[in-house]
Amino acid sequence: MKAMLLAAGLGMRMRPLTQDRPKPALSVLGRPLALQNLNRLQDASVSLAVLNLHYCPDVLRDLIGEGGQDGMPEVRYTFEDAILGTGGGLRHARNLLCGEGPILVHNADFLSDIDFAALNETHVSAGFLATLVLAPARSGYSAVDIDAEGCVVSLAGLPEVESERIAGSFLFTGCLLLDESLLDRLPGTGPSNIIDLYRDLAAEGRLGSHLHTGFWWEFGSPRTFLDGHLALLDLDEATRSGVADHDPVRELADCSTVSVGAGVELDQGVELAGRCSLALATRIGKNARLVDTVVLEESWIGPGCRLERVIVGPNTELPAGFEAKDAIICPDLAPDRGPDEGVDRHGSLLIRSFAA
Repeated sequence: MKAMLLAAGLGMRMRPLTQDRPKPALSVLGRPLALQNLNRLQDASVSLAVLNLHYCPDVLRDLIGEGGQDGMPEVRYTFEDAILGTGGGLRHARNLLCGEGPILVHNADFLSDIDFAALNETHVSAGFLATLVLAPARSGYSAVDIDAEGCVVSLAGLPEVESERIAGSFLFTGCLLLDESLLDRLPGTGPSNIIDLYRDLAAEGRLGSHLHTGFWWEFGSPRTFLDGHLALLDLDEATRSGVADHDPVRELADCSTVSVGAGVELDQGVELAGRCSLALATRIGKNARLVDTVVLEESWIGPGCRLERVIVGPNTELPAGFEAKDAIICPDLAPDRGPDEGVDRHGSLLIRSFAA
């Protein structure tokens, strides 16, 4: 089987974390999202994974290489001068993806323990042209409606169907299997959204569903990025290891849960409360207090800092006594230009409130 890992977005919702890297290069519990997803594809017996690139493409190329080691599938890349969208990106990769039957399509910004073998069994046995992996509905996600036989009949209200046909409403996880013949039904050039094809298939009765009730989390916004870390740390170790490669997780005496990367240093009097993730080579200064906070690689938290529900970006230095809540904090890598929308400049730091 071959797979497409969709990775070409601009990551605007995640600025300033993504000011120098695409979203799939961000680390979750110490490991980049893209690498975690590629390693998970081993469970689907994927021989080749194709990543579409646009923003900061060399970051992912340098991070991943050509794959093929430690069970990781072989990796190839497509580059999009202009973002082609989900449909256009797949069509652009057509020649790399065809030749081994159904294609696994997977967004690069979520982690899950989806059973790929069970998905393939559902797809093959039911004879659908495409099978969407669905999860129980959550606030903020469009509804995908299915009938009593598991056929998808409507996505975000289209096509319109009689309410009597709807047996359940779910969210689309961003993972599916599709027959390679469908690539020829996508527009041959330019950007396109694959949801148009999904709706056509739904109207034809050829779009299936596979319900996933295990762990699934999208790391696409500041709030979900933080809450996804906390959700992973709430899992038992066996379940967590089935979802993600991760730094070691320690249960502290005060019942807090912390993932700790290599080379982390905690100075005297540091307090870690709730659930925290401290990535590679971070240092937490004397008497600092962190609550439900994520510190990405090679950052330094000054003495006496107070952070609650904060994401500290890579290579960030926070001065002594710094306080923040519900925010992303990163170094300002482009001080000569204005910050992105929703981002404020504070000296040498960029700060984005989760409300922005």
